[in-house]
This record gives sequence, C-alpha cells and structure tokens, in this order.
Amino acid sequence: MAANKVDTLLAELEEVAAQLDIRLRYEVTRAKGGLCQVDGKFMFILDRKAAKDYRLLMLARAIKSFDLSNIYLSPKLREYLDEEV
Repeated sequence: MAANKVDTLLAELEEVAAQLDIRLRYEVTRAKGGLCQVDGKFMFILDRKAAKDYRLLMLARAIKSFDLSNIYLSPKLREYLDEEV
C-alpha cells in the first residue's frame, strides 16, 4: 500500500479511536502492542518503531471490534476495514 494512503488511513483511524474514547499510546516496547482496558477505559498501545502499515493493521483490527454504526468512516477507510482486516 502506498505510504500516503497508509498515513491517511492511520490518521482517520486515530480520529475514530478518539471518538470511541480509546487512548492511543505509541511507545518503545518489546511487545507489538494491542488493546487493553485500564480502570474501565480503553487504551491501545503500539510500538512506535513498528512500521506504519503494521500500526494501521493492528489499530484497524482493534477498532473494528467496536460499534461503528454512529461514526462517520470515509469510503476508503470502510473499504479497508471490510476487505483488509
């Protein structure tokens, strides 16, 4: 996938995460990261050294598990979530 498309989709997913009240943390870690819940709040931690396409895939997988029916998703993002994840 082209780098600018990855950047665009990743930015959109980060906005969706904010709308879902998911706190994003990009940290240097040995783990690849993932979604967790701390004190009733969702947090998504990702290794900031991971490739952007990997970050996109992991965040998309996590967000896809939430109810997105009341959140606007661009046609490109909806297509990515439906076909790639």
